[in-house]
Amino acid sequence: MKFVWQTILACSLLVNVTAHAENDVDKTLETLGLVAKQLNYDGIFSFQAGNKVQSIRIIHYADRQVEIERLISLNGVTREVIRTNDMVTCVYPEGKPVQENHRPLGRGFPTDLLRRLHAASDYYHMSEGLEERVANHHTHELVLQPIDNYRYGYILKVDKDSQLLLQATLINEVGDALETFAFSSVEMNIDIPKQLLEAEIQGNEMTWNRKEQMERRHTIAMGQKTSPWKLVWLPEGFELVTQKSRFKAMNGAPVEQRVYSDGLSSISVFFEKIRAQHGHLHGRSFKGIVNAFGTIINNHFVTIVGEVPAMTVEKVATSIQYIDGENQ
Repeated sequence: MKFVWQTILACSLLVNVTAHAENDVDKTLETLGLVAKQLNYDGIFSFQAGNKVQSIRIIHYADRQVEIERLISLNGVTREVIRTNDMVTCVYPEGKPVQENHRPLGRGFPTDLLRRLHAASDYYHMSEGLEERVANHHTHELVLQPIDNYRYGYILKVDKDSQLLLQATLINEVGDALETFAFSSVEMNIDIPKQLLEAEIQGNEMTWNRKEQMERRHTIAMGQKTSPWKLVWLPEGFELVTQKSRFKAMNGAPVEQRVYSDGLSSISVFFEKIRAQHGHLHGRSFKGIVNAFGTIINNHFVTIVGEVPAMTVEKVATSIQYIDGENQ
């Protein structure tokens, strides 16, 4: 009976999720997010982007006091991540350098992905799609189409019984798959022994508070001095979350970086004063879901990089104005 309340929650929300999928994106994503946070499950999922495939085991436990999630990389570099509520610890084996990368293993599938989708729910329409099996579970499909052409869409496949997200596919403006997260096997509503929530490898560790990290980024952005650069246009919902200045190590050129986000996707803008002739991006470039656009404005290299369509970064670039040339 220990986990009966979780099952009751999922079942009671099933009708609500499917009935309102088309006209209540916010409520549907909130429901799916609660299930992913409150359900106990142990499974293996894969992340595929282009020719890159990563396999990850996820063990998720929750009760009324705590949520614990353990992720183990099954190919490539050995790595484990333990998240207890908002405290995240990344463990690398001895001899491997700790990487200062706070992006969660597996890109946050399924819990963090749903949280970020919920944050950007105002900018998506949702409709019902096909029904099929994923990891031997019957699913219903939810199609998230952006309200504009400036961000990517998603196709979500959700277990019909538990409402756990089993597959998520990132799609471009013509419906082509760019990234896919999918369970290959998963057990739900099970007892999770305490030892399964503890890291097995010994090595270097890095720990951070996920909530404090996000709050610090907003605080830094709010506290920066006035910049001579103005972005006349951004996609609806994108706001400044990080702004900082530094000097480029190679030539000492000052660089200003800004990061804008709608809660799901991000766009970074770099302003670098030209000091010497050296290689720099001109025009479009892309790698996977990341598009970039480089140009020169007022004797500065300006580069826009984002997990958004190519037309988005190019439109941001063409909207940039230098409004105070006397200060440079």
